[in-house]
Amino acid sequence: MSWSERALSYVKKLSTVINHNHYLPFIIDGNKCGLIHRQYVQHFREKPELFDVSDESVQFSRASSKDCRSDTFNCFLVNLRDEETVSVLKGWRNETYSVFKDGFRSEILFDIERAAVGIIGCKSYGVHMNGYVHKDGQLMMWVGKRAPNKAKYPGCYDNIVAGGISTGYGVWDTLLKEAEEEASIPAEIMSAAKPVGAISYTIVNDYGTSPEVEFVYDLELPLDFVPKNADGEVAGFELMTVDQLKEVVVTDKFKTNCAGVVIDFLIRHGLVEPDGAPQYVEILNLLHTSHPF
Repeated sequence: MSWSERALSYVKKLSTVINHNHYLPFIIDGNKCGLIHRQYVQHFREKPELFDVSDESVQFSRASSKDCRSDTFNCFLVNLRDEETVSVLKGWRNETYSVFKDGFRSEILFDIERAAVGIIGCKSYGVHMNGYVHKDGQLMMWVGKRAPNKAKYPGCYDNIVAGGISTGYGVWDTLLKEAEEEASIPAEIMSAAKPVGAISYTIVNDYGTSPEVEFVYDLELPLDFVPKNADGEVAGFELMTVDQLKEVVVTDKFKTNCAGVVIDFLIRHGLVEPDGAPQYVEILNLLHTSHPF
């Protein structure tokens, strides 16, 4: 199998086809802001004082303000967590994501515990950075290796810096915070990081349904800089040649969405050529898919 065939097969993991027969829309004030898999619907049905559940939708209409919705929904989730009936809540983070009305940075409808995002299938946002150097005439990339105790994708390769955008943070704020925590990159070096676009996709897995957008930055690092983890979430870093990177990025050794960010980098930097990759356009399309709502 050629590299582009393997890359296509891998990025297809980022574009799960949603069977809408298995989901109910999650509605707030007439706004469709999520998709709830039917395996979770009964939990909402058991709380008629909070949710209106029909055969067509789950409506969260018992709270009228952002703060009230956030508090009410958090109490609902805490009860689910304490009952130990929803396995994904075992990864409770005490960190919230904002659920937006019309996309990133629009009106916030409410804030939700990060571990529960997949339960309601709302859109979430993150920022990833490719850190690379030019050494001896060739481009090389720093990649992280996730700590073995991580709840998701333990021991897998990752971007040098990556993180979800939590409530109250912007894209750049998040990038600076994650760069310091994950790779000890100082602000003066980070000032050279350049926004280069985003990838979008929807993943369905054991953690839930996740329509996601990852904003992407590139940073050419100083040759003498060596990343060091500061928060215990990264086991170490490796500096890979393009050939090494291309080999590992299309395997399960790489965290799926981070692989998408790297494949996007390889294409943007001309390290994958259309003439040598018959699946070139399809790969590009799958890195920028529309969300199911």
